[in-house]
Amino acid sequence: MNKSYEDITNKLVKKIQESGILPWHQPYFGHSNAVSYVTGKPYSWLNQWLIICQAEGQADGQANEYLTWHQIQQHQAHLRKGCHGYRVYFWNTFEKVEIDNEGNRITKQIPYLKSYTVFSVNDCEGIQPRWQRNRTGITTISPIKHAEELVTQYLTREKINLEHIRNEAYYSVSRDTINLPSLSNHRSAEDYYATLLHECVHSSGHEKRLHRFKSNDHSSPFGSPNYSREELVAEMGAAFLLNHLNIDNPSTFQQNAAYIQSWIRALQNDVSLIAIAAGKAEKAVQFILGQAA
Repeated sequence: MNKSYEDITNKLVKKIQESGILPWHQPYFGHSNAVSYVTGKPYSWLNQWLIICQAEGQADGQANEYLTWHQIQQHQAHLRKGCHGYRVYFWNTFEKVEIDNEGNRITKQIPYLKSYTVFSVNDCEGIQPRWQRNRTGITTISPIKHAEELVTQYLTREKINLEHIRNEAYYSVSRDTINLPSLSNHRSAEDYYATLLHECVHSSGHEKRLHRFKSNDHSSPFGSPNYSREELVAEMGAAFLLNHLNIDNPSTFQQNAAYIQSWIRALQNDVSLIAIAAGKAEKAVQFILGQAA
C-alpha cells in the first residue's frame, strides 16, 4: 500500500478528531481556493483539505498562493525563519509491461501518488502574491432558485427522473430515478437541496455517465464493499455543490458524534478511501455542472 495514502488519512483523521467537523464540509471553496503561485490554478480538492488540516490558522485577506522551495529560489525570494511547508499530493503514472495469455506485450499506465512540499507566499520575503482576488462585495442571490435551476438543468440533460413518492431519499440505479421526500417534509429548503444534490452525485456514477457502478448491480448498498467510497463521493460532491450555490449553512452540516466516529473508522480501515473518493467527487461535480472534459 502506498504510504502516501496513510499519510493523507492520518492528517484528515487528526483534523476531524480535533475539530469534530468533517473537513469536506468546511465552506472554504470558491472564495479562498489554494492555488499554485506559478500557474494560478487551484489545487485539487484533496490538497485544499490537506492544507486546511495542516494550517494553524491564516489571517483573513492573506493570499492562498503556494510554491515549492525550488520555485522560491527561482524567484530569488527567501522563506521567513520558522515558517513551515505543507505536504501536498499529485497523481503520476509509470509504465509497466506485462505479458498476456497469448504472449503479447502489454504496456499499462499505473497511477501512484507523488508528494511535494509547498510554502505559502505569505511566508516568503522578496515576492508578492500574483493571483489575489477581491473577496468583498459578494452578491447575495436567491439560493433556492439558483439550486433549482442547476438541478433541473442536470436532470433534464441526463433524462433522470425525480420522484416524491416515498418518504425516503435514494437513487435507483436500475430505474435511473431519484426519489426524495417532498420539500414540506424537510426541516428547511437547505436540507432539501443538500439531500437532492447528494442523490444527484450518486446518479452521476451510472454506467452511461461516469461509470462508478453498473445499472444491473442490485446488491444492497450497505452490503457492498464499495458503499463507504460511494457515500464519501456523494457527501463531498454535495458539500461542494451547496457551497458553489452559496446555500450551505452550519445547520446543513451538523452531524452527531457517532456519525463522525463512523467516518473516522472508515478512513482508518481503508487508507486509500479519501484520496480516491476525492478525485471521483471532483469529477462528479464537474459533470453535474456541465464542465466535464
